[in-house]
Formats: sequence, structure tokens, C-alpha cells
Amino acid sequence: MAGFPKDDSDMIPMGRARGRGGRNKKFPVDPEPPLMMPENVPAAGDAMPLGSSRGRARGRKRTDESEPLVGNKQVAAADPVYTPASTSARRELSPTEDLSRLSLRTRRTAFDQYIDHPWKDEGKDTVGKSGDHIMLYTNYFEVNLGLDQKIFQYHVSFKPEVENVRVKFQLITSLTEVVGTVRCFDGGILYLQRLLPREEVECVAPRAHDGTLVTITIKYICEIHKNTPQFLQIANLMFKKSQMALDMKKIRDHYFNLKLAIKIPKHRIEVMPGFATSILNYDGGNLLGIDIIHKVLRFDTFLDALYLLFESSRRNTEEFHKRAIKELVGSIVMTRYNNKTYRVDDINWNARATDTFEKNGEQMSYIQYYQQHWNITVKDSDQPLLVTRPTERDKRRGQKTNLYLVPELCVITGLSDQLRSDYNVMKDLAAITRIGPTDRLKQIQRLCEQLNQSEKVGEILRPWKIEISDKPAKIPARQLPAERLLMKTNRGEITKISYDSRKADWSRNMRNISLLNSVNMDQWVIIFPYAASQPSAELSETFTKVGKGMGMRIVDPVKVQILDDRNDSYLQAIRQNLNPRVQMVVCVVPNSKKDRYDAIKKCCCIDNPVPSQVVILKTLQKKQGLMSVATKIAIQMNCKMGGEVWGAEIPLKGLMVIGIDTYHDSAHKNQSVGALVASLNKECTRYYSKTEYHPTKDELMRNLQPLMKGALEKYYEVNGAMPQKIVLYRDGVGDGQLYTVYKSEFEQIMSAFAEVGVSNSRPGFAFVVVKKRLNTRLFKLEGDCQTNPPPGTIVDQFITKPNWYDFFIVSQSITQGTVSPTNYNVIFDDTGLQPDHIQKLTFKLCHLYFNWQGTIRVPAVCMYAHKLAFLQGQSLHREFSKCLSDKLFYL
Repeated sequence: MAGFPKDDSDMIPMGRARGRGGRNKKFPVDPEPPLMMPENVPAAGDAMPLGSSRGRARGRKRTDESEPLVGNKQVAAADPVYTPASTSARRELSPTEDLSRLSLRTRRTAFDQYIDHPWKDEGKDTVGKSGDHIMLYTNYFEVNLGLDQKIFQYHVSFKPEVENVRVKFQLITSLTEVVGTVRCFDGGILYLQRLLPREEVECVAPRAHDGTLVTITIKYICEIHKNTPQFLQIANLMFKKSQMALDMKKIRDHYFNLKLAIKIPKHRIEVMPGFATSILNYDGGNLLGIDIIHKVLRFDTFLDALYLLFESSRRNTEEFHKRAIKELVGSIVMTRYNNKTYRVDDINWNARATDTFEKNGEQMSYIQYYQQHWNITVKDSDQPLLVTRPTERDKRRGQKTNLYLVPELCVITGLSDQLRSDYNVMKDLAAITRIGPTDRLKQIQRLCEQLNQSEKVGEILRPWKIEISDKPAKIPARQLPAERLLMKTNRGEITKISYDSRKADWSRNMRNISLLNSVNMDQWVIIFPYAASQPSAELSETFTKVGKGMGMRIVDPVKVQILDDRNDSYLQAIRQNLNPRVQMVVCVVPNSKKDRYDAIKKCCCIDNPVPSQVVILKTLQKKQGLMSVATKIAIQMNCKMGGEVWGAEIPLKGLMVIGIDTYHDSAHKNQSVGALVASLNKECTRYYSKTEYHPTKDELMRNLQPLMKGALEKYYEVNGAMPQKIVLYRDGVGDGQLYTVYKSEFEQIMSAFAEVGVSNSRPGFAFVVVKKRLNTRLFKLEGDCQTNPPPGTIVDQFITKPNWYDFFIVSQSITQGTVSPTNYNVIFDDTGLQPDHIQKLTFKLCHLYFNWQGTIRVPAVCMYAHKLAFLQGQSLHREFSKCLSDKLFYL
């Protein structure tokens, strides 16, 4: 393509993809192995490998042993040669990697996800009793597994070694006469319903694409007993194959119905519906969880995006390269010819689609490859190639080198920042993706009915005696009453307000009531450019009016008008007008330009510590809404200065609540920010905040001990005593990371107790993991329709784990779509609190986020920790001043 010059300088630091991409060089990796098996591989009864194609192709070394099957053509295979081997000792399963290495990236076996580490004491009652008992429907369906049948597990090895899993499937398929048609294979482990005559069987079969004979050794491991993880693994493998039988296509971890894709031409995007599914063991037995998901694709290819960038860069090569690296590298693309997704790690400006690589001993260009194997004509022969680097998981599979993609054949998934900021795009997208409870449950039920009615699916599931109910499970739940919140009357007396339990919004109930603890603004500065002088004056006048109604005195500010809206102009105005008496700096800015916001926050949070508020001019230009805007801003400023808006009735004495969350630093790719926010008073309305940095590849909070120690010391300073009970909410931990996080962070917390001198009589401590990314949905039947359960709904039976102390809470109210509950897993608890106490406390804490006059999805301390980590990771990139540690300056 004219205008895509090669990079003949060092101006782009990521330009050459480890030096492998020059023109006419031999690329060591097949650029695009197919996603789907050939039509005759695997045969009925085989399963797709568990967890395959998670975001990138399974690449591998270009050796004779790993040559992939390409397209739907195969070399005719000769009959396999069956060679019984001598009896050998039964192979023992190798143990999983030692979790004591404390890495969240620990390699797990294929069925580790079906093994739940016990997180509750034997015999402990984890079911609460408070609230009104109600019945709900859920998106789980009972699964009957044929536990009476015998299943035998074998380990399969190949010589010479075969790294490509598709070749493994082809070889196993050729052994039908030996292993039978009813089998389940995941690439390494083979499950059969027949016992082979020998404990070790050797077979020889030709590789389809080149005829090379491969020795396949099948070693007996054990007989699978009922209620084992292997049973669940087989069921999930078979269910994935059942979705394929319904003509659904796999994209990353889930299956989508490409025929039902909905196009939105005016925004040049399309939305593909799909399902997230899993069969796991719960208190209610083996259950299939199904939820509707969507994938957004753009009409434009990656090459189209490069064209647009090139033109908008005025055909300046250097600027074009820099913008492309900044805006496009890191995006996820999908190749439509095989529905695989990849992460773009780099753009190789020196490589072209005309470059060649070795295939079957011959040189072949990318253009020739796609024409011969996919019947696709690459139109632009002068486009650069995209580079996707192997992940740690890919390296374990044998892929050591980069994959190269042709931009013309890649479409970008997801939404760009520009599209996300477009109200019309998000509105049209929400109309498709926000499915109401009634329609959601109907679509999920329809999938189960299709599975049960399909003859193809029956051929897959019947041999394994897997039966799936087409009726959603009905489960018991409880409804907690609306909370009563603490505020003050105009005479300074404590009063209690409530709200409609269905809406969980008390903004109207706060009218003509004072804040719980207001801070008067007697000395503050407002900075604005000339164009915003009138709206800024109106804002300060409105502050005075709304402040009186909240019991908050707000006097006229020091008004500073600057000549322009440059970053330096704001920073200079802040420094010149700042003194120890200034309580708040308000900056009115013309737009949401990030570098200006970052500069203001760095100045006010690090260099010149003072609470600050940035207001966008657009929010002040609607005269009829100015009172409402000013009220919300005034509440925020009150919190940032150390005030309290409302409180909750928490009867526990000596309680400290802690929230922990992490966020990757956008400026330092090798670092992440960990934030801790701890309550300092009984009502949980005052907080201490502190952050730490840790390596991105190790997401554990390695420096949690000093953070915890600082929180304990601050609590003692405020209250004159150590807390009696501590409940810590840890956000952002997946099920596979629970033990690793607990092992590391719990020890650091105990060390902090020892450092402050309370190890012998330490407080009762509860460690609660908060999970928001769930596929669990709850539905309440009202008449003939399904509705969202009201806030305060608790589920602690049936869909909870047998070995866990966990529960679900619906704490928020939504007006569109289907509500998603939050899961809480108590992985340690010696506080002596009953399940009712933990559940009620958790729900109360969802009322204490002062940025919203309603309930939120997680406890407020978790949201505060997220806000703090986000501010530091996105804007500050350094630790904030200690002067602000006891204020919610990051709201």
C-alpha cells in the first residue's frame, strides 16, 4: 500500500518484533492455524480440548512433529497398527505446581477448576435466618450425570512428540478400532467407557498431512469414581461439543451464534450473542449455569483503522507510526475465517503480506497461503504485519515464537474510547445487550430445550448418560428490610431516614436535612478561564444556597481567572493562591482533557496537598439542573475535607472494616497499585487510606503489611484502643487465586498485628473475598413475568459451594437489564459473628458510598479502594501525600 513505508529508523521502540519480520525472511511460525478441526476430526464422542484458544491461536515450533492440519483436506490415513505392549506399572498423576510459590499465574491442571479448596470449618452453619423468606428462579439447571457407569482414565503420549492439539485429535480418531467411538479426549488425558486389554498399549498411526508414523502410548491411570472432578470435566467437554452441534462457533472461551449477529450499520459495529456456560458442583448438586453474553465487532478491519490513522496524521510517517502504536497496539482482533481472537502486541512495519515463510519444505507467501488454504484474496500486498507474542501459557504448549497476522483479515473487537464516549452508540448498544429478566430467562430456557430436542446433541450426551433439565432451578432466598440511615436535623439532632426498598434511593429523603458531620468552607479557591467566568460565578453562588440546606456554611471563594486553559496556567494559579488556610481548590475546566486533569491532581495530591475538585464546564451550562449539580458537588467536597454525609446503624463495638483493591498503573507497565481503605469510627463514615506498588506479573499485594500496620495505628490514634473485630473485603480475586492470595496476604496481616503489639490478643478477623464478575442471575416471579429481586435479597443455599462459606447479595437497584448479584466468600473467620451478622454488615456497607445517594453493588470500602487505586494508577503514578490519608480526597 502506498503510504505505509517501512520503518528505516529507530524511532518506534516496538517496531521489529524481535527482529523476525524483515521482507523475504522466513517466518518460523505458521501465521494462522485453523480453529476448527477437519470435518472428520474428532469423531463422535470426542471433545474439544478444555480451555483451548483463549485469546490467541495455539502456535508452535515449525518442526515436523507439529505441522498443523490446514483446511478440510487430509491425507488418507492407513489402518492403524495395533501393538500390545508389556504390562507396566500404573502411572500416578503428577501433582500440581506448588502453590506456596505465591504466584497468581500458577499453572493449573485441566480439572483443577472443578476442585474447590475447603474454605469453611466442617460442620459450620453458613446459612442465615434474618429477613423474609422468598423463592427465586436462577439461571442454573440441574444436571444428572451417569455416576453408575464405569469410566477409565488413560494418559496419552506421542513419539515423536506432537505439540499441535489438532494433530493429536486426528491421531486418536484414527484409533477408533482400538479405543472405541465413545471417548473423551482433552489433548493429554483420554477417558473411555471400556477397559483396554493392557495397562499400557502402543499403537502406530500415520499423521494425516505428511504420512509420518507416530507411536501413540496409552497408559492406564485409574478408574474414575462418582463425584470426582473428572466427571465434571467430562460433562463440560461434552457440553461444549453439544454447543458445536447446534452450529455455534467458539470464540475464546465461549460459544456464539454467528447467524444471529445484530448489525448496527450507522455505527459500523455488530453484536454477536452467545452463552457463558459451566457445569460445577454446588450445594444443590451438579448444576449447569448459563448466561447470555455478547461480543462486539467492528465492520472496519485493522487495515481500515491504519488507513484512517495515516490520513489523519497528514501522511507523516513518523507521526503515523507513533499514533498506531499508541492507539492500536494492545487491541484484541478476530480473524473471521476461523473466529479466533488475538492480542496485537506490535506492528512490524518492515514485514509485508508478500513475505514468505517455509511450509512443507517450500517457501510460501502469506498471500499464497490464504488463497490456497482459505480461498481468500489479500488485496493490499504492501500492508505491514501484526505481531502477537506467545504468552506463558503458549510457551508451555510449545509455541516459542511470534505469530504474524495480516491486518486486512483482522477485525477489531470491543469499543474504542471514542465509541464509548458517544452517547448514541452506547444507547443503541444497550438496547441490544441489556436484556430484561423475562427475556433473558426465556432465551436461556430455549437453549436448554434445543439441547434436549436435538438428535445430534443426544448422540453426544446419551453415551455418557448426561441429562440436562430444561427448567431453571427454584431456590430459597431471604429479603432484608430497608436500612435506616443516620443524618442530622437542622437543630443538630440525630435523625433516621429510610427509602423505598425497591428503588434503594434516598436522594429525596435527604431534602431539608443536614449532613451527619458537615465541614464549613470558610477558605476556598475557584479557578476558571475567561470563557467560564459567568458559570463559575453562578456555581459559587449556588454552593452557598445548597450548603445552607445541608448544614454546611460555604462562603464566597477567592476567584482566580486565568487567561487560557493550558495546564501550566492552572498549576501556576493553584500555587500562587495556596496557603495553609485553604480548605479546597475548585478548578472549572472547558472539557475532560486527561493530561490537564492529571496535572491538577498531581499538584493537589502530591506537590501541594490540598483537597481538590475538577468541574467540567458542560455540567454547569444547564440552568435548570444547576441546583442538583451543585448539591452533589458540595457533598463530594464535604467528604474530601473530612466530613461525613450519612451513616448506618452498626451495633458492633470496636469494629474496623477494610477494603482492598488493585489497579494496573497506566504509565508504568511493570507496576500495579494496591490500595487499602480502613474505617476509623463505629458508623464506618471516616476512613484511612494508603497505597503500595507491586510488580504487574505478581498481582499479590506484597507490601500489605505496612499498609495494615498504618491502619491499625491510625485507628488507635483516633479511638484510643485497638479494634476488637476486623472484617476485610478483598476485591479482584478469582476462584483459582483464592489460596494464593490467602497464603500471602493473611500472613502479612498477622505480621502487622505482631508489629503493633496485639499478636497475643489480636482482634477477631474475617477475610471476605468479593467477586463481581459472575454469570449468576436471579429472577423473582411476579404474575406471569420475571423481575429483578429487590435490594437486600440474600441467597446462601443451593447455588453456593459445598466446601465454602459463601453467599450472594443483590444490593443495588437497576432500571434496565437484569441485575447481577455479588458473591462473598468468607475464607477465614474467627470473629465469632454469625452468618446473619456478616450478611447484614455487608448489606449495610453497600449504603455508605457518598458519591451516590443509593446502594451500590459492593461494600463502600471496596469502592473507595478502587477509586483510590484508579486515581493513582491513571493520574498520579506516585504515592499521594500523607496529609490526605484521613480524607476521601479521591472521590
